[in-house]
Amino acid sequence: MKLTMIKIPEGDEEVIVRYHTMNDTITEIADIVQGQALRIKALWEEKTLFILPEQVFYIENVDGETWLYLSDKVVKAFGSLRELAFIYENRGFFRCSKSMILNIYKIDYLKSEPGSRIRATLENGEQVIISRKYAGQLRQVLRGDRDEDRK
Repeated sequence: MKLTMIKIPEGDEEVIVRYHTMNDTITEIADIVQGQALRIKALWEEKTLFILPEQVFYIENVDGETWLYLSDKVVKAFGSLRELAFIYENRGFFRCSKSMILNIYKIDYLKSEPGSRIRATLENGEQVIISRKYAGQLRQVLRGDRDEDRK
């Protein structure tokens, strides 16, 4: 798929999608542009929020509760870690340990660690360890390989 972006000095922004047949990728692009992308329902200070997946750095299960880590706050998610991993896998979320899902688009850089683990430093400076069980899968994801058996 070819991407062309042109900066305009003024006027309305516009996205044009040319396609042969409608597929999941084209539908997802349209949903994002129209602001209808699948959001994550969460609770923060007794308020229900709907968070865009792109805002989430990582998702963690702590004491049976699922938490979304954003740039400025931590919110409680509705749904289990397993459900969220499945729903948002195609949006850049990767299972990096038994209790954590990482948004690979929020990774600033990676460093190999002893024991075949990987340390990911995120855009906000936080560091997350990818366990050796999932390190190989991360390498596949970063290469663009799709392994359907890893679910």
